Amino acid sequence: MLILASLALALDTKKVPTQDIFLDDGQTKTYESTVEFAVVGSTRDGLPEERASKRVSTPKVQAQVAADISAAIQEGKVEFLVLGGDVVTASTVAGWKSFTKSWVEVISGSEPPEGGKLRTRVLPVPGAREVAGDDRYFGFGAAFPGVGADIGYNRVGTWYHVDLAVGGHTWRLLFVDSNKASLGSRWDEQTAYIEKVLVEEEYESLVVFMHHPLLTLAPGQAANAGEAPEELLAFIDGNTKVGALRAVFAGAPHATEVFQPRGKFGELYVNAGGGGAPADNTVRWGHAEAAGFPDIKLETTFDFALLREFEKQAEARACSPVAMEHAKSTDSWAGFPGEYEASCMPTQGWWNVALTGEKLSATFRVVQPDGTLRGIYTADYAGKKQGWTIGK
Repeated sequence: MLILASLALALDTKKVPTQDIFLDDGQTKTYESTVEFAVVGSTRDGLPEERASKRVSTPKVQAQVAADISAAIQEGKVEFLVLGGDVVTASTVAGWKSFTKSWVEVISGSEPPEGGKLRTRVLPVPGAREVAGDDRYFGFGAAFPGVGADIGYNRVGTWYHVDLAVGGHTWRLLFVDSNKASLGSRWDEQTAYIEKVLVEEEYESLVVFMHHPLLTLAPGQAANAGEAPEELLAFIDGNTKVGALRAVFAGAPHATEVFQPRGKFGELYVNAGGGGAPADNTVRWGHAEAAGFPDIKLETTFDFALLREFEKQAEARACSPVAMEHAKSTDSWAGFPGEYEASCMPTQGWWNVALTGEKLSATFRVVQPDGTLRGIYTADYAGKKQGWTIGK
Protein backbone atom coordinates (compact mmCIF):
# COMPACT_ATOMS: atom_id res chain seq x y z
CA MET A 1 0.00 0.00 0.00
CA LEU A 2 2.87 2.36 0.75
CA ILE A 3 4.34 1.67 -2.67
CA LEU A 4 1.04 2.49 -4.40
CA ALA A 5 0.63 5.66 -2.37
CA SER A 6 4.13 6.81 -3.24
CA LEU A 7 3.41 6.22 -6.94
CA ALA A 8 0.43 8.56 -6.76
CA LEU A 9 2.42 11.23 -4.95
CA ALA A 10 5.24 10.93 -7.47
CA LEU A 11 2.97 11.40 -10.50
CA ASP A 12 3.85 14.71 -12.14
CA THR A 13 0.64 15.46 -14.01
CA LYS A 14 2.33 18.23 -15.98
CA LYS A 15 4.36 15.56 -17.78
CA VAL A 16 1.32 13.48 -18.77
CA PRO A 17 0.44 13.89 -22.49
CA THR A 18 -3.13 14.99 -23.08
CA GLN A 19 -5.88 13.59 -25.31
CA ASP A 20 -8.82 15.55 -26.71
CA ILE A 21 -12.28 14.84 -25.27
CA PHE A 22 -15.09 14.50 -27.82
CA LEU A 23 -17.81 16.18 -25.74
CA ASP A 24 -18.00 17.55 -22.22
CA ASP A 25 -20.42 16.19 -19.64
CA GLY A 26 -24.00 16.99 -20.58
CA GLN A 27 -23.26 18.24 -24.09
CA THR A 28 -25.34 17.27 -27.12
CA LYS A 29 -24.27 16.88 -30.74
CA THR A 30 -26.80 16.65 -33.55
CA TYR A 31 -26.61 14.49 -36.68
CA GLU A 32 -29.03 14.56 -39.58
CA SER A 33 -29.18 10.80 -40.14
CA THR A 34 -26.29 8.61 -38.89
CA VAL A 35 -23.24 8.74 -36.62
CA GLU A 36 -20.58 6.05 -36.24
CA PHE A 37 -18.01 5.55 -33.49
CA ALA A 38 -15.48 2.99 -32.29
CA VAL A 39 -15.37 1.06 -29.00
CA VAL A 40 -12.29 -0.74 -27.69
CA GLY A 41 -11.07 -1.78 -24.24
CA SER A 42 -8.02 -3.24 -22.51
CA THR A 43 -5.41 -1.89 -24.90
CA ARG A 44 -2.65 -1.87 -22.27
CA ASP A 45 0.68 -3.68 -22.43
CA GLY A 46 1.18 -6.96 -20.61
CA LEU A 47 2.04 -7.21 -16.91
CA PRO A 48 4.99 -9.25 -15.57
CA GLU A 49 2.69 -11.63 -13.69
CA GLU A 50 0.80 -12.42 -16.88
CA ARG A 51 3.87 -14.05 -18.38
CA ALA A 52 3.26 -17.02 -16.11
CA SER A 53 -0.51 -17.03 -16.61
CA LYS A 54 -2.64 -18.77 -19.21
CA ARG A 55 -3.20 -15.50 -21.04
CA VAL A 56 -1.69 -15.36 -24.50
CA SER A 57 0.65 -12.46 -25.26
CA THR A 58 -0.25 -10.68 -28.50
CA PRO A 59 2.28 -7.81 -28.64
CA LYS A 60 1.35 -6.61 -32.14
CA VAL A 61 -2.42 -6.56 -31.72
CA GLN A 62 -2.68 -3.11 -30.13
CA ALA A 63 -0.90 -1.57 -33.13
CA GLN A 64 -3.01 -3.60 -35.55
CA VAL A 65 -6.26 -2.50 -33.92
CA ALA A 66 -5.10 1.12 -33.82
CA ALA A 67 -4.16 0.99 -37.52
CA ASP A 68 -7.57 -0.42 -38.46
CA ILE A 69 -9.41 2.25 -36.48
CA SER A 70 -7.18 4.88 -38.11
CA ALA A 71 -8.15 3.57 -41.54
CA ALA A 72 -11.83 3.85 -40.58
CA ILE A 73 -11.24 7.44 -39.44
CA GLN A 74 -9.75 8.30 -42.84
CA GLU A 75 -12.89 6.87 -44.47
CA GLY A 76 -15.13 9.03 -42.27
CA LYS A 77 -16.53 6.02 -40.37
CA VAL A 78 -15.40 7.00 -36.87
CA GLU A 79 -16.67 10.22 -35.29
CA PHE A 80 -15.08 9.45 -31.90
CA LEU A 81 -13.46 6.61 -29.95
CA VAL A 82 -14.73 5.11 -26.69
CA LEU A 83 -11.92 3.70 -24.56
CA GLY A 84 -13.23 1.01 -22.21
CA GLY A 85 -10.43 1.28 -19.64
CA ASP A 86 -7.10 -0.38 -18.90
CA VAL A 87 -5.19 1.66 -21.45
CA VAL A 88 -2.18 1.74 -19.09
CA THR A 89 -0.60 -0.87 -16.84
CA ALA A 90 -0.48 1.72 -14.05
CA SER A 91 -1.14 5.45 -13.75
CA THR A 92 2.43 6.69 -14.10
CA VAL A 93 3.97 9.26 -16.41
CA ALA A 94 5.71 6.43 -18.25
CA GLY A 95 2.44 4.54 -18.58
CA TRP A 96 0.56 7.52 -20.00
CA LYS A 97 3.40 8.30 -22.39
CA SER A 98 3.43 4.71 -23.63
CA PHE A 99 -0.33 4.84 -24.22
CA THR A 100 -0.02 8.11 -26.13
CA LYS A 101 2.78 6.78 -28.30
CA SER A 102 0.71 3.73 -29.24
CA TRP A 103 -2.37 5.79 -30.16
CA VAL A 104 -0.88 9.07 -31.41
CA GLU A 105 -1.93 8.33 -35.00
CA VAL A 106 -5.52 7.73 -33.85
CA ILE A 107 -6.30 10.15 -31.01
CA SER A 108 -5.85 13.91 -31.30
CA GLY A 109 -4.05 15.56 -28.42
CA SER A 110 -0.91 17.32 -27.27
CA GLU A 111 1.47 15.03 -29.16
CA PRO A 112 1.67 15.49 -32.94
CA PRO A 113 1.26 12.52 -35.30
CA GLU A 114 4.02 11.47 -37.66
CA GLY A 115 1.84 10.42 -40.57
CA GLY A 116 -0.26 13.56 -40.94
CA LYS A 117 -3.49 11.56 -40.98
CA LEU A 118 -6.90 12.55 -39.66
CA ARG A 119 -7.36 11.72 -35.99
CA THR A 120 -10.35 11.53 -33.67
CA ARG A 121 -11.29 12.49 -30.12
CA VAL A 122 -12.19 10.22 -27.22
CA LEU A 123 -14.71 9.41 -24.51
CA PRO A 124 -12.83 7.37 -21.88
CA VAL A 125 -13.93 4.96 -19.15
CA PRO A 126 -11.61 4.48 -16.14
CA GLY A 127 -10.35 0.93 -15.82
CA ALA A 128 -8.81 -0.98 -12.93
CA ARG A 129 -5.26 -0.17 -14.08
CA GLU A 130 -5.91 3.58 -14.31
CA VAL A 131 -6.54 3.47 -10.56
CA ALA A 132 -3.43 1.40 -9.72
CA GLY A 133 -1.54 3.63 -7.28
CA ASP A 134 -3.76 6.58 -8.18
CA ASP A 135 -7.21 6.25 -6.60
CA ARG A 136 -7.73 10.00 -6.89
CA TYR A 137 -7.51 9.62 -10.69
CA PHE A 138 -4.91 12.38 -11.09
CA GLY A 139 -3.32 10.67 -14.08
CA PHE A 140 -6.69 9.96 -15.70
CA GLY A 141 -7.72 13.57 -15.27
CA ALA A 142 -4.39 14.84 -16.63
CA ALA A 143 -4.50 12.53 -19.67
CA PHE A 144 -8.10 13.50 -20.47
CA PRO A 145 -8.42 17.12 -19.28
CA GLY A 146 -12.00 18.17 -18.68
CA VAL A 147 -13.28 14.59 -18.47
CA GLY A 148 -16.20 13.67 -16.25
CA ALA A 149 -18.87 15.43 -14.27
CA ASP A 150 -17.82 18.54 -12.37
CA ILE A 151 -17.52 17.42 -8.75
CA GLY A 152 -15.45 20.40 -7.55
CA TYR A 153 -12.68 20.66 -4.97
CA ASN A 154 -10.01 19.95 -7.62
CA ARG A 155 -11.26 16.37 -7.88
CA VAL A 156 -11.60 14.29 -11.01
CA GLY A 157 -15.09 13.12 -11.94
CA THR A 158 -15.09 9.71 -13.58
CA TRP A 159 -18.76 9.50 -14.56
CA TYR A 160 -20.57 11.59 -17.16
CA HIS A 161 -23.00 11.52 -20.05
CA VAL A 162 -23.31 12.95 -23.54
CA ASP A 163 -26.27 13.01 -25.92
CA LEU A 164 -26.31 12.27 -29.63
CA ALA A 165 -29.41 13.58 -31.40
CA VAL A 166 -29.54 11.39 -34.50
CA GLY A 167 -32.31 11.88 -37.04
CA GLY A 168 -34.55 13.35 -34.36
CA HIS A 169 -33.90 10.50 -31.89
CA THR A 170 -31.86 11.24 -28.74
CA TRP A 171 -29.33 8.65 -27.65
CA ARG A 172 -27.89 9.11 -24.17
CA LEU A 173 -24.42 7.64 -23.69
CA LEU A 174 -23.80 7.12 -19.98
CA PHE A 175 -20.25 6.48 -18.72
CA VAL A 176 -19.95 5.06 -15.22
CA ASP A 177 -17.09 4.07 -12.93
CA SER A 178 -17.26 0.47 -11.65
CA ASN A 179 -14.17 0.81 -9.39
CA LYS A 180 -16.34 0.91 -6.27
CA ALA A 181 -13.58 0.19 -3.73
CA SER A 182 -11.40 2.98 -5.10
CA LEU A 183 -14.23 5.51 -5.24
CA GLY A 184 -15.18 5.30 -1.58
CA SER A 185 -17.73 8.01 -0.79
CA ARG A 186 -17.62 9.15 -4.42
CA TRP A 187 -19.69 6.08 -5.23
CA ASP A 188 -22.70 7.78 -3.64
CA GLU A 189 -21.95 10.94 -5.61
CA GLN A 190 -22.01 8.88 -8.78
CA THR A 191 -25.37 7.25 -8.03
CA ALA A 192 -26.87 10.65 -7.19
CA TYR A 193 -25.64 11.91 -10.55
CA ILE A 194 -27.06 8.89 -12.38
CA GLU A 195 -30.47 9.40 -10.81
CA LYS A 196 -30.48 13.07 -11.80
CA VAL A 197 -29.54 12.62 -15.45
CA LEU A 198 -31.82 9.64 -16.01
CA VAL A 199 -34.92 10.91 -14.24
CA GLU A 200 -34.86 14.65 -14.80
CA GLU A 201 -33.59 14.95 -18.39
CA GLU A 202 -35.06 13.95 -21.75
CA TYR A 203 -33.72 11.17 -23.97
CA GLU A 204 -35.18 8.16 -25.77
CA SER A 205 -32.50 5.43 -25.87
CA LEU A 206 -29.68 4.65 -23.47
CA VAL A 207 -26.29 2.97 -23.89
CA VAL A 208 -24.08 2.36 -20.85
CA PHE A 209 -20.29 2.12 -20.85
CA MET A 210 -18.37 0.68 -17.89
CA HIS A 211 -15.14 -1.23 -17.30
CA HIS A 212 -16.10 -4.30 -15.30
CA PRO A 213 -18.70 -6.58 -16.92
CA LEU A 214 -21.87 -7.89 -15.36
CA LEU A 215 -21.45 -11.08 -17.40
CA THR A 216 -18.28 -12.79 -18.57
CA LEU A 217 -17.04 -16.36 -19.01
CA ALA A 218 -13.41 -15.37 -19.64
CA PRO A 219 -11.13 -17.55 -17.45
CA GLY A 220 -9.08 -14.59 -16.28
CA GLN A 221 -12.03 -12.44 -15.25
CA ALA A 222 -14.87 -12.41 -12.76
CA ALA A 223 -18.50 -11.77 -13.59
CA ASN A 224 -20.00 -8.92 -11.55
CA ALA A 225 -16.69 -8.15 -9.80
CA GLY A 226 -17.34 -6.91 -6.26
CA GLU A 227 -21.05 -6.77 -7.20
CA ALA A 228 -20.41 -3.24 -8.48
CA PRO A 229 -21.68 -3.81 -12.06
CA GLU A 230 -24.93 -5.33 -10.83
CA GLU A 231 -25.45 -2.51 -8.35
CA LEU A 232 -24.84 0.14 -10.99
CA LEU A 233 -27.04 -1.49 -13.60
CA ALA A 234 -29.84 -2.13 -11.13
CA PHE A 235 -29.73 1.53 -10.14
CA ILE A 236 -29.71 2.59 -13.79
CA ASP A 237 -32.60 0.25 -14.62
CA GLY A 238 -34.60 1.58 -11.70
CA ASN A 239 -34.20 5.18 -12.83
CA THR A 240 -34.36 5.04 -16.61
CA LYS A 241 -37.46 4.80 -18.77
CA VAL A 242 -38.90 1.33 -19.20
CA GLY A 243 -37.29 -0.32 -22.22
CA ALA A 244 -34.85 2.55 -22.88
CA LEU A 245 -31.64 0.63 -22.14
CA ARG A 246 -30.35 -0.81 -25.41
CA ALA A 247 -26.81 -2.02 -24.70
CA VAL A 248 -24.10 -2.24 -22.07
CA PHE A 249 -20.46 -2.15 -23.18
CA ALA A 250 -17.71 -3.31 -20.81
CA GLY A 251 -13.97 -3.14 -21.44
CA ALA A 252 -12.38 -5.45 -18.89
CA PRO A 253 -12.40 -9.05 -20.17
CA HIS A 254 -9.40 -9.93 -22.33
CA ALA A 255 -11.77 -11.58 -24.77
CA THR A 256 -14.66 -10.31 -26.85
CA GLU A 257 -18.05 -11.59 -25.72
CA VAL A 258 -21.71 -10.90 -26.51
CA PHE A 259 -24.62 -11.95 -24.29
CA GLN A 260 -28.37 -11.52 -24.70
CA PRO A 261 -29.85 -13.00 -21.51
CA ARG A 262 -33.20 -11.18 -21.70
CA GLY A 263 -34.10 -11.90 -25.31
CA LYS A 264 -34.57 -9.71 -28.36
CA PHE A 265 -36.28 -6.89 -26.47
CA GLY A 266 -33.73 -6.78 -23.65
CA GLU A 267 -30.38 -5.05 -23.50
CA LEU A 268 -27.35 -6.50 -25.30
CA TYR A 269 -24.17 -7.04 -23.26
CA VAL A 270 -20.96 -6.50 -25.23
CA ASN A 271 -17.54 -7.09 -23.68
CA ALA A 272 -15.11 -5.19 -25.87
CA GLY A 273 -11.87 -5.93 -24.05
CA GLY A 274 -9.88 -7.35 -26.94
CA GLY A 275 -7.80 -4.28 -27.65
CA GLY A 276 -4.35 -5.81 -27.32
CA ALA A 277 -3.70 -6.80 -23.70
CA PRO A 278 -2.73 -10.49 -23.24
CA ALA A 279 -5.72 -12.53 -24.39
CA ASP A 280 -8.01 -14.89 -22.49
CA ASN A 281 -9.70 -17.90 -24.04
CA THR A 282 -13.27 -17.20 -25.12
CA VAL A 283 -15.66 -19.63 -23.41
CA ARG A 284 -18.88 -20.50 -25.24
CA TRP A 285 -21.13 -21.39 -22.29
CA GLY A 286 -20.89 -21.72 -18.54
CA HIS A 287 -22.02 -20.22 -15.25
CA ALA A 288 -22.19 -16.68 -13.88
CA GLU A 289 -23.75 -17.21 -10.46
CA ALA A 290 -22.20 -13.98 -9.13
CA ALA A 291 -24.37 -12.06 -11.60
CA GLY A 292 -27.50 -14.13 -10.94
CA PHE A 293 -27.23 -16.29 -14.04
CA PRO A 294 -26.59 -19.97 -13.17
CA ASP A 295 -26.32 -20.77 -16.87
CA ILE A 296 -25.19 -18.37 -19.56
CA LYS A 297 -23.96 -18.70 -23.12
CA LEU A 298 -22.63 -16.47 -25.86
CA GLU A 299 -25.29 -14.91 -28.07
CA THR A 300 -26.05 -17.63 -30.63
CA THR A 301 -25.20 -15.82 -33.87
CA PHE A 302 -22.04 -14.38 -32.33
CA ASP A 303 -20.99 -17.85 -31.23
CA PHE A 304 -21.56 -19.26 -34.74
CA ALA A 305 -19.56 -16.38 -36.23
CA LEU A 306 -16.67 -17.14 -33.87
CA LEU A 307 -16.84 -20.86 -34.66
CA ARG A 308 -16.61 -20.21 -38.40
CA GLU A 309 -13.75 -17.79 -37.84
CA PHE A 310 -11.99 -20.19 -35.49
CA GLU A 311 -12.06 -22.95 -38.10
CA LYS A 312 -10.37 -20.61 -40.59
CA GLN A 313 -7.80 -19.20 -38.19
CA ALA A 314 -6.92 -22.55 -36.62
CA GLU A 315 -6.09 -23.87 -40.07
CA ALA A 316 -4.08 -20.76 -40.99
CA ARG A 317 -2.10 -21.00 -37.75
CA ALA A 318 -1.66 -24.78 -38.04
CA CYS A 319 -3.20 -25.35 -34.61
CA SER A 320 -3.45 -28.75 -32.99
CA PRO A 321 -6.64 -30.73 -33.74
CA VAL A 322 -7.17 -30.80 -29.98
CA ALA A 323 -7.86 -27.05 -30.11
CA MET A 324 -10.80 -27.73 -32.41
CA GLU A 325 -12.03 -30.46 -30.06
CA HIS A 326 -11.83 -27.91 -27.25
CA ALA A 327 -13.83 -25.39 -29.28
CA LYS A 328 -16.53 -27.91 -30.20
CA SER A 329 -16.51 -29.77 -26.86
CA THR A 330 -15.89 -33.12 -28.54
CA ASP A 331 -13.57 -36.13 -28.14
CA SER A 332 -11.03 -35.40 -25.39
CA TRP A 333 -13.01 -32.27 -24.40
CA ALA A 334 -16.45 -33.88 -24.43
CA GLY A 335 -18.48 -32.84 -21.39
CA PHE A 336 -16.51 -29.60 -20.90
CA PRO A 337 -17.61 -26.11 -22.00
CA GLY A 338 -16.42 -25.23 -25.48
CA GLU A 339 -13.55 -22.73 -25.56
CA TYR A 340 -11.89 -20.83 -28.38
CA GLU A 341 -8.24 -21.01 -27.41
CA ALA A 342 -6.53 -17.65 -27.63
CA SER A 343 -3.34 -19.26 -28.95
CA CYS A 344 -5.30 -20.23 -32.09
CA MET A 345 -7.62 -17.23 -32.27
CA PRO A 346 -7.52 -14.40 -29.76
CA THR A 347 -10.92 -12.72 -30.02
CA GLN A 348 -9.30 -9.31 -30.28
CA GLY A 349 -10.38 -6.33 -32.30
CA TRP A 350 -12.82 -3.42 -31.97
CA TRP A 351 -16.48 -2.53 -32.41
CA ASN A 352 -17.90 -0.12 -34.96
CA VAL A 353 -21.20 1.27 -33.67
CA ALA A 354 -23.63 3.12 -35.94
CA LEU A 355 -26.71 5.02 -34.75
CA THR A 356 -29.42 5.86 -37.30
CA GLY A 357 -32.54 7.35 -35.77
CA GLU A 358 -33.75 4.79 -33.22
CA LYS A 359 -31.67 2.02 -34.80
CA LEU A 360 -28.31 0.76 -33.55
CA SER A 361 -25.87 -1.45 -35.44
CA ALA A 362 -22.70 -2.85 -33.82
CA THR A 363 -20.09 -4.69 -35.90
CA PHE A 364 -17.17 -6.65 -34.46
CA ARG A 365 -13.91 -6.49 -36.43
CA VAL A 366 -11.50 -9.27 -35.43
CA VAL A 367 -7.75 -9.51 -35.97
CA GLN A 368 -6.68 -11.98 -38.66
CA PRO A 369 -3.51 -14.14 -38.64
CA ASP A 370 -1.87 -11.71 -41.11
CA GLY A 371 -2.54 -8.72 -38.86
CA THR A 372 -5.42 -7.25 -40.84
CA LEU A 373 -8.94 -7.01 -39.40
CA ARG A 374 -12.34 -7.86 -40.84
CA GLY A 375 -15.94 -7.68 -39.70
CA ILE A 376 -17.41 -11.06 -38.79
CA TYR A 377 -20.57 -10.21 -36.83
CA THR A 378 -23.19 -7.48 -36.64
CA ALA A 379 -25.92 -6.98 -34.06
CA ASP A 380 -28.82 -4.76 -35.13
CA TYR A 381 -31.39 -3.06 -32.94
CA ALA A 382 -34.26 -2.30 -35.31
CA GLY A 383 -36.49 -0.29 -32.95
CA LYS A 384 -38.97 -0.81 -30.15
CA LYS A 385 -41.38 -2.88 -32.24
CA GLN A 386 -38.78 -5.36 -33.55
CA GLY A 387 -36.05 -5.24 -30.91
CA TRP A 388 -32.76 -6.94 -31.77
CA THR A 389 -32.78 -8.61 -35.18
CA ILE A 390 -29.48 -10.44 -34.89
CA GLY A 391 -28.79 -12.92 -37.67
CA LYS A 392 -31.71 -11.79 -39.84
